[in-house]
Amino acid sequence: MKTLIILMLFSLTSYAHYGKPELVARYSGVDSFNAPDGLYCFSSEPQPTKEGVFLGCLNEEGNSLMVRWSPEFEILATSEYGLFSHPKEVEGKVNWYEFSEAGVSHLFEYQNTKLNVINLKNLGPVFALIDSFTAVKNQSYIYRLQDETKKIQSWKNHTINPLYAENVSHIFPPVSSVEGEFVIKVRREHLNENAPDELILWDGDFHTILKDRDALSTSKLKSFRHQYAIDQGAVALVVTDDEGEALVIISEGKMTEVARVGNDLISFDYFSPKMRNGVLVFRGLDLERRKAVWVYEKGELKKLLTQGDIVKTDKGLARVDYKNSDALLYGAPGIGPDGEIFQQATLTDIDSPLTLLGIGLIKFVSE
Repeated sequence: MKTLIILMLFSLTSYAHYGKPELVARYSGVDSFNAPDGLYCFSSEPQPTKEGVFLGCLNEEGNSLMVRWSPEFEILATSEYGLFSHPKEVEGKVNWYEFSEAGVSHLFEYQNTKLNVINLKNLGPVFALIDSFTAVKNQSYIYRLQDETKKIQSWKNHTINPLYAENVSHIFPPVSSVEGEFVIKVRREHLNENAPDELILWDGDFHTILKDRDALSTSKLKSFRHQYAIDQGAVALVVTDDEGEALVIISEGKMTEVARVGNDLISFDYFSPKMRNGVLVFRGLDLERRKAVWVYEKGELKKLLTQGDIVKTDKGLARVDYKNSDALLYGAPGIGPDGEIFQQATLTDIDSPLTLLGIGLIKFVSE
């Protein structure tokens, strides 16, 4: 009877064109798999690459770590006093930066199994807020300089130049693609929600690709979130129109609706969607009020992982579940170069839902 129940549970979710979930690692305070005990990675998001999957973590002492599974666990860098940003891949190189209350301090680049650490200096005025050190095309980086002028600066080999310096009230953190294009959301006139908002794409030049109704009275969109994904010039983001919220893809001036609140799900989670090589992945709450991950590819929307699904682990079968659904899925998913998808999720014993097995780094492979 138990075997029948397990088989039924496996069949509840359609895994799109992906196989069943595979466990890469399991983090726990006292009993881990392919990771040291006491590793905590829930505040970061995975970055899969051809050199392995990268993830920012904390150890038992509270130090920031950048780790890699390839497929075994490896610590690449440790910060004693600062924190690490999410790892990102751009033009085949993985990068992340170290930051603290004093701002950004070091840049880390990893490629071909070699780690390069760069001490960042003189990025701007002493009292200016400097953040979002983001890799873009041609081995360059950009960052926000949030002083009284509000602008985006470029950095390459310690040479700094202004990149975007229009008179705006606020610039949201930029987001780049693996090819090195990026998008920024700017807010004009004032900081309130009813200020004019624009979404600007940079692919060598700046192009405004979206305006809300406060910026353009004829716009169909009341507003749009500042979590987005970019892939080969296409941008995915959650927008609000007169019918409610929807996840859309904007490409070459056209807007394609992927999913809508009320039709496909109850709500979108406030984590960035991810898009790579035409595959879009995002998180939300399904129509049965379960946390879930969806994948959209070639016009098809399917659920990839749902609260209650079963994962084979080193401890036997486990369930993706937790009494507090807000602590069920951790961070945004990650997409690798071959379409592989990674997501962190809480795992419990299949027969004893109160028995916590830790957080699993779960992998889906495209078939």
